[in-house]
Amino acid sequence: MLRPYLLHPAIVHFPIALLLGGLAAQAGSLWPRGRAALAPVATWLLWAGTLAVWAAVGTGLLAERTAPHVPPAWEVMAEHKELALWTCSVFTLLALGSIYLKRRLPFLLLILWLAAAGVLVVTAQHGGRLVYDFGLGVGKE
Repeated sequence: MLRPYLLHPAIVHFPIALLLGGLAAQAGSLWPRGRAALAPVATWLLWAGTLAVWAAVGTGLLAERTAPHVPPAWEVMAEHKELALWTCSVFTLLALGSIYLKRRLPFLLLILWLAAAGVLVVTAQHGGRLVYDFGLGVGKE
């Protein structure tokens, strides 16, 4: 039986890995004696991670409509959805802003990326609560 809500848990780990890996590459590219070759890697990871965030939000909205409802989880789910929309917006703006910042203000890009990563981590923590505290997305009905 097809359960579309199970797509979301399969996809959400990609933006987390890509964006946090990109953050590490950006930091490494700025480190004294750092590797300048990491700068394009960071850019590609930022763009790929931003696209992955959009995919995660899309599948999350699908999951919201198709997953079995657990009333005690509704408050955390609403917070997770709002945080996910913020995460998507922040990384979209960061990716667009990186076009200018990566060459002119790379340290500012790093600081903004750190702040965006904070939003990403809080969003992921709320998603983890939905799985581990309420059993959502584990495929059991």
